[in-house]
Amino acid sequence: MMRPCVGSGYCCKKAPCGFGEADETGGCRFLVVWQQSETSIERYRCGKHAEIEGRPGAELSPAFGAGCCSPLFNTRRDEILVELRRGAR
Repeated sequence: MMRPCVGSGYCCKKAPCGFGEADETGGCRFLVVWQQSETSIERYRCGKHAEIEGRPGAELSPAFGAGCCSPLFNTRRDEILVELRRGAR
C-alpha cells in the first residue's frame, strides 16, 4: 500500500528517477510546485505522475509514496507533516 505524498521533493531534488530528466542542478526537471498545498511550506509533485503511476514497478521506482516519506535527512518532510497535522485538528 502506498503512502500519501508528503510533497517535500527531497528525492527528486537529488536526482531524477528512470522516467525523469536532470535539470541544471542535478534534480529532476519534472518536479513542479504543488499548487493545491494546504501548508505554508512549499511542496512539490511529480509532473509525470499520471503518466507513470499505472506502469508496473512504479511503486518501486520512482517509489511514489516512499521517497519523500523517508525521514532520513529530510527535515522539510517533518515541517510539512507538522503543518498538516495542525490543520487536521
